Amino acid sequence: MDQEYTYNPDQYWQNTEDSYPYYPTVRHRKRFILRALKKYIQAPVFSAFDFGCGEGSLLKSIQNKFGLTQEHIGGCDISKKAIERAQENLRSPHLIHALYPKLQHPFDAITCCEVLEHTTEYADILRWMYENLKPGGVMIVTTQTGRIHASDRYTGHTQHFRIRELRSLLEKMGLEILQARLWGWPLFTIQKYLTNVRFDRIRKNYLEGTLTLRKKIVFTIAYFVYVLHDLIPYGPQIYIVARKP
Repeated sequence: MDQEYTYNPDQYWQNTEDSYPYYPTVRHRKRFILRALKKYIQAPVFSAFDFGCGEGSLLKSIQNKFGLTQEHIGGCDISKKAIERAQENLRSPHLIHALYPKLQHPFDAITCCEVLEHTTEYADILRWMYENLKPGGVMIVTTQTGRIHASDRYTGHTQHFRIRELRSLLEKMGLEILQARLWGWPLFTIQKYLTNVRFDRIRKNYLEGTLTLRKKIVFTIAYFVYVLHDLIPYGPQIYIVARKP
């Protein structure tokens, strides 16, 4: 039976901040983004902004991977709780509690990881990203396709997308698509369907609360097994990389 969930961003981050960075699919999205940045940005030093940055774990990974300073990274989020935690972790002056912040300067790379599915104003988000991206800069988007499952309702998804529709929207803005693919079949697909059965039990035992040893073992095994999805261009996960002329 479908169950309705009321999504509150501050409450969500408070409940999941300990375990969230270790979710297998979160780690794979970071892996995809880091790999795309390494491939498509040639400069040894660049600036990166994360739209919907949450507690800043993606920005922290980017900073560590490429040796960026606090001045070179930034992000925004509508959750005050998440931004406060990001500020504690990153100490960047460009971390902003706002939906469409006015930035001091454009960025070389702007990421938007698992945000578009949370709002019907997704086109406005993409337009904001385009306008705040430097010419020649790289935009990276991850989001979801297919059916909305219990785990998706829990995190406040309002819609999922067809990859060709997102490609078309980005191309109409003037972006060049560098990479666009699906990911996650069969295991991530199965995982989503399994959340429809006793989701509240899954939420309490795995998604929320302290990162226990059991959770870490389960998450780590799933992460390594899910690498096989790189070989299969199907699944509920959308990855897109685009460049601004």
